[in-house]
Amino acid sequence: MTWARHGSSVTDPATDTSYLAGVKAEEKIHRDVQEGRAARTVAQHSSDATECRELLDMLGIPAEAGRRQ
Repeated sequence: MTWARHGSSVTDPATDTSYLAGVKAEEKIHRDVQEGRAARTVAQHSSDATECRELLDMLGIPAEAGRRQ
């Protein structure tokens, strides 16, 4: 049996003011912080840039995540 999803149109997160949009925005901030910490930890423990890049690729973390903003 399938469930019909009414009103499931895709909305722009920048204009969506629902509770869920707020939760998603907070989650993105938290994920970005965690990815940054993980990228810096990997960089500290890597023997060279190639190893660091390979490990970050395995984890699915962009190298730019390690840069502090």
